[in-house]
Amino acid sequence: MHTKLNKIKSVVLSGMIAAVSVAGSLSTAVAPTLSATAAGSDNYAKLLQYSLYFYDSNMCGSKVSSTSKLTWRGNCHTNDEVDGGYHDAGDHVMFGLPQGYTASTLGWAYYEFEDAFSATGQAGHFKTVSDYFATFFKNATVLNGNSVSKICIEKGNGDIDHAYWGPPETQGDRGGCLWATNGSGDIAAEYAAALAASYVNFGNAEDLKYAKALYNYAKSNTGATNRAPYYNSEGSDDDIAWAAGWLYLATNDGSYKNDLISGSKWIGWTHCWNNVTLGAAILKAEVTNDWSEVKGWIGSKYSGSGYFFQDEWGSARYNCMAQMACLVAEKHGAGNYSSWAKGQMDYILGNNPANTCFVVGFADNSAKKPHHRACSGTSTAESDGQESKYTLVGALVGGPTNAGGSYQDLRSDYKCNEVAIDYNAGLVGAAAGLYAKYKTGSVESNIPGVSDAGSTPISTTPTQPQQTTERTTERTTERTTERVTTPSTPGQSSNGSYIEYKPNQRIVYKELPENDKMIGWSWKDLGVKSSDKISKVEICISSNNGNIGKWQGAFGSSTKISPDYWTQTKDMQETISGNSGVITWEIPSSTASDIQTEYGGELKWGIWWVDCGDITVDSIKVYTGSGSSSSNTTARTERSTERTTDRVTTPSTPGQSSSNGSYIEYKPNQRIVYKELPEDDKMIGWAWKDIGVKPSDKISKVEICISSNNGNIGKWQGAFGSSTKISPDYWTQTKDMQETISGNSGVITWEIPSSTASDIQTEYGGELKWGIWWVDCGDITVDSIKVYTGSGSSVPSTERTTQKTTERTTERTTQKTTERTTEKTTEKTTQPAQYVKASKWGDANCDGKVSLGDSLAILQFVVNSEKYPMSAQGQANADVSRNGDGLTSMDAYVIQQVVTELISESDLPVSFL
Repeated sequence: MHTKLNKIKSVVLSGMIAAVSVAGSLSTAVAPTLSATAAGSDNYAKLLQYSLYFYDSNMCGSKVSSTSKLTWRGNCHTNDEVDGGYHDAGDHVMFGLPQGYTASTLGWAYYEFEDAFSATGQAGHFKTVSDYFATFFKNATVLNGNSVSKICIEKGNGDIDHAYWGPPETQGDRGGCLWATNGSGDIAAEYAAALAASYVNFGNAEDLKYAKALYNYAKSNTGATNRAPYYNSEGSDDDIAWAAGWLYLATNDGSYKNDLISGSKWIGWTHCWNNVTLGAAILKAEVTNDWSEVKGWIGSKYSGSGYFFQDEWGSARYNCMAQMACLVAEKHGAGNYSSWAKGQMDYILGNNPANTCFVVGFADNSAKKPHHRACSGTSTAESDGQESKYTLVGALVGGPTNAGGSYQDLRSDYKCNEVAIDYNAGLVGAAAGLYAKYKTGSVESNIPGVSDAGSTPISTTPTQPQQTTERTTERTTERTTERVTTPSTPGQSSNGSYIEYKPNQRIVYKELPENDKMIGWSWKDLGVKSSDKISKVEICISSNNGNIGKWQGAFGSSTKISPDYWTQTKDMQETISGNSGVITWEIPSSTASDIQTEYGGELKWGIWWVDCGDITVDSIKVYTGSGSSSSNTTARTERSTERTTDRVTTPSTPGQSSSNGSYIEYKPNQRIVYKELPEDDKMIGWAWKDIGVKPSDKISKVEICISSNNGNIGKWQGAFGSSTKISPDYWTQTKDMQETISGNSGVITWEIPSSTASDIQTEYGGELKWGIWWVDCGDITVDSIKVYTGSGSSVPSTERTTQKTTERTTERTTQKTTERTTEKTTEKTTQPAQYVKASKWGDANCDGKVSLGDSLAILQFVVNSEKYPMSAQGQANADVSRNGDGLTSMDAYVIQQVVTELISESDLPVSFL
């Protein structure tokens, strides 16, 4: 054994030295890389859906039956002093520190990847889970004014709960609550972080009130909470910094920002219930836009080959949490880590030595016997021969107990098969991040043991190259229905006449300004006269995004009585059922005649919160109480627009310019909305090779032609750039950039300095970057990009961009109605990949044998395929590690093991190493 170990070390070392001598640095190539290949391993929509169900299984209290989506869970522990919350793990005790950590980390996942939850139909389920946590934290906190008198830091009894093996519904009383009137600042801070995150995500003002009070308590009661033998806290500094970050995001109060910056000191452990320094550091990076520390930490910890292993207890949770941290960093432009995370999740979902998916119920090879009392149906934990009574859908088990992947699916092995609320927090975040990145998979609509499963299906992105002709027809109808600027027939006699206005205005809650969530309509636009005495306003709303749920808000108007009259209490009512409802403002009689005396004023309506995220204001009824009619005429405007677009976005045949030489033209027809660009990275990129530029081309100039359908472009500020050998982030904003803009179109020109012209895209995998620091019109379309090579060379045309638009408009005026229909048809054909069957596995250089030379050939190709090409036959032969994933350094590593006789040539290709 020692002989072979020394032999392979020698071979690998000599191979690396040889490869370095011919290919340069291999720092990113020599480490075997995990990548997703297992069937279903990239179904991230389903993974996100499943990961949330574990919280339904661990709900506690008197509202489990009405809240949990699992048919086999019911109310339990209804005599607890504080109702609700979640069981900690496979038993039924509640520990405050992991409870707060879990809720705050879940809130973080939603904050970073909200679109993933919405796109997969999981936003509503997530909010149910989040609200259940938040309600418990508030019930577990006793306030005296705005100060915390005491907090519940533990519910149940660790000894009693551990000794009991059975369902929570039949356990009965198991001990009371443990309260703290001082100390336990770490727990208070985690509660504060969770409630602040909940406020940031959903806007419940009460959550923020409790979060502030708990944070103040934590700062006055610093220190660790020790609950031996169950857990010992490392202190409260990390928790306070973490909470400060969330409170800063919630309030924009600089004192919280200072606490975050001074308190976030990462100590080398993955974000977890007992150490949230990495999470706090990432929040600090987001707030300060300085990612240097985070990039260094992530790069040193979360990279390289094999399964990321932090600890033998719940190794899968640390792995998933590391994935989430990487995906958040990448989202903010702090590195490229998604392929690493994808490979790690592939391992979690079954591509591992145990051939076991560590997410229960997700796949046929999922772990079957989680260490969980409620689902087991067994009399003891040691009943390993008995199947679980219920499937613990979406639960992440502990996973391997060492880096080599040792795992056994036994209920009694709690290291491998324990489950816990903090375990799944990282899984939820990683699943959301991976879906946000890759957008693959679809949710399930029928899951045994789950009620109300599923949502709008998400199509899975095809993974196999094939001959495809894809035709997409998208039809969008935008309708502004009857807007009547004069009274309709009076309503019921008790309410008097009303004026009805139908804006059909969609409102997205998160897009409303943080400091002003009031929406306004001019009284005169509504059709109200200055002489009208307004008695009531009704706003009719609906939603296409699920049930509206709860609503909070306010009415108001600028008046002579008060420049900002508003009401939110007794004179406002709501009647909401399902996806529609009415918000009513009964105007106090004392102000009825004066509510819009200022005829230039407006009706204001504030939305503090709405469950479904976005709503449509269908109509506004203003009751005048007088039966008067402002006018006898109505107007109708009808406009029909039909547009058909055929578009192919690849280089056209090069044009000619006598002074500038040949150019390559690329027509992306790409619309860019300035406000949607990330705050910390407003650079847009196009790969040089996608534009049609060859590595031998000497680029002399780049022209970007832009236009706008949103008015004149106006002034523009920005920068050009490219990754080069000269500088990893070359860019220019001054003398070598020009603009020629007139009206709603223009050209931005980058004259490449002659000293860098031949090197500007030497790294063939690099990209042209174009930054937009500001544009007056808000959004623009990049119509074309011209790259002048200055060489007269011609790049063969493979595809052509054409656009055909037919627009027809008719108008007539009778009754004010605007209807717009846009139909867009795109047809795309992808040619099949050329497949070559392996003639001899491992023979990369096609010399008829498998040797170290094949390993070196692979390494060279991985590092620089342009300089060290490989034939199609060689590539087919060389793909020996998880065949089908393309060539990686893992293939070279496998061949090295064949050479040293650790793997037999007859075993090639191998599925995992």
